[in-house]
This record gives sequence, structure tokens and C-alpha cells, in this order.
Amino acid sequence: MAHIGNWEWDIATNERYWSDELYSIFGFKPQEIEVTYDMFLSCVHPDDRDYVDNAIKEALEGKPYDINYRLILNNGEERIVHEQGKTIFDEKNLPARMFGTVQDITEHKRTEEALAKIEETRVKEIHHRIKNNLQVISSLLSLEAEKFTDSIILESFKESQNRIASMALIHEELYKGDKIDTLEFGDYLRKLTADLFSSYNIHKNISLNLDLEQIYLGLDTAIPLGIIVNELVTNSLKHAFPNGNKWEISISLKKIKDLGVNKEVSRADSACSQKKDFQYTLTVADNGKGIPEEINFRNTDSLGLQLVNILVEQIEGCLELRRNRGTEFFIKFNDISR
Repeated sequence: MAHIGNWEWDIATNERYWSDELYSIFGFKPQEIEVTYDMFLSCVHPDDRDYVDNAIKEALEGKPYDINYRLILNNGEERIVHEQGKTIFDEKNLPARMFGTVQDITEHKRTEEALAKIEETRVKEIHHRIKNNLQVISSLLSLEAEKFTDSIILESFKESQNRIASMALIHEELYKGDKIDTLEFGDYLRKLTADLFSSYNIHKNISLNLDLEQIYLGLDTAIPLGIIVNELVTNSLKHAFPNGNKWEISISLKKIKDLGVNKEVSRADSACSQKKDFQYTLTVADNGKGIPEEINFRNTDSLGLQLVNILVEQIEGCLELRRNRGTEFFIKFNDISR
């Protein structure tokens, strides 16, 4: 059954009409109770009352409404309804009459919620399986690495395992988190960098400075960006810091508050200055010995920097290298998942 009731309100006489089905939706027998506006609002869920009241007030000013809200019946049962309403105005442009319909959509909404829960469970299970499969691949690489003693080859295995770990961590966060298709990237970066410092067993006097805003990213952006951070932090940990000093790696993740200032964020002559508007910036910097001027980071033999360039292009972002008292990689990007 459709469970649709209708109502009318003669504003001039303050007479109200409810159909029998509408009484039933609100948990009453026909004509059981006098219909008033206060009675109607008392049936609306307390958290929805202001929303419903504002919609009706706007309708009296000429804006029809089409809303969903919750009812609390006398027996405590909660129902979800869909209501549409409209105002008729007289020749003086004053509100003369209102009319509308109310449909009980409780079962429909509960079915939607149940299906959404099933889908969420299914997707989370997929993330869990992908994470486990990536960990198996990492374990296989570890076993394969035992066949070698050459430090360069062993380092290549380790770097590959860290790249796999950066992807596995994203799937783990999505499996554990409240959302199935986006993750809070700042929290992810905190865990990723902690894992990298642990992986390289840092005993040097290197501190980590994180300035991370709460930003949710989809999978298509988060995975490449995670690998990018993995490569840049790994590069700093391995190559940037001689012994005997205090060193620092800094990572910032920011939302560009005003898209009109995009060009001001980049230097006037930079590679990013003429690009399209971006939503976010990511900076990975260190105060180490820096990358020599003669090295072109966009055309290098370093697999890590090659990956960084490829992945920035994949997410349709923009990359700058700033050589100021160390190394600073500055990236502007959007969430291509949306």
C-alpha cells in the first residue's frame, strides 16, 4: 500500500482537514483528535521540529516544500514520512490556503538502510581481502630477499615492500573506518610516516613535524598520494641527513580556503602558477643537504622521483621543487575520485 494521506488548511478560517489515511499515519483513528498546528508539531521527532517548522514558514512565503522527517507516535514507535506542501495566495498576494500530502516511507527507508549496510559490509570485506593480499605479496618479497646479500638489491626489496605497505594501509583504514569510499588522509599520513620511521630504524636526531588538516579523499586520489609521500619521506630518510646535527622532516596538508588565491600560493614563475584552480596542497620538506641544482627532478634516474612525477600527473596535480635550506616538494591537487 502507498500509505498516502492528504491535508488542507484554510488560513482565513483556520479550519484544517486531514484524510482518514493521514490520521492513521500519525497513529490516530479518524477524527480522534482535534487537528492543530501545535498537535502536529508535537508528533514530529524533536530533532526534526525546527526543520519542519521552517519549511512550513517558508511555504507561507511562497516556497513549496518537499521534505522527509520522522514522527514519534503515542506508543513510542518511530516512523519516517515524506511530505509535500504548497500555499495558494489570494488576489492581494496573501496566503489563503495550504494543502499537501504525507506518505509513510518507513519500510522503504528501512529497506534502503538494510541494503546500504549489506553493501558497506561487502565493500569493507573487499578492502580487508585486498589488504591481506598485499601483505602476502610483501611477505613473498621478504622471502625472496633472503636469497640475496647485495645491499643495493636488498634496499630495492625494502622500498618495494614500503610501497606495498602504503597501499595496504589505505585499505586497512577503509576497512576499520566509518566510511567505505573515503578516508581521513591526515590520520593516514600520521600512521604512514610512523611506519616509515620504524622501517628505517631511525637513530639519527630526526624529528617529524606534521601540520595536517582534516581532509577526506577517495581511493583514486589517496593511493597515488600515499605512494608519493612514501617516496619523498623515504628519500629524505635515506639521503638528506648527514650525521651530527638536528634534522627535521615537515609535512603539511591544507585545504585552499579561497580558490581565487591559487596563483598566490605558487610562485609567479613556477610550474603551477598558470594551472587550473586546485582544492588542496601537500608539502613534504626537509632541512637536509638538499638536491643539487644540476639534478633535474623531472628527468632523473631515481625510480622514486620518477614515480612521484608519474603519480602527480595521474591525479592531475601540479608539482614544484623548492631548494631553500633543504628540499621542499610542493603539490597542488584535487580529489579526482569526486
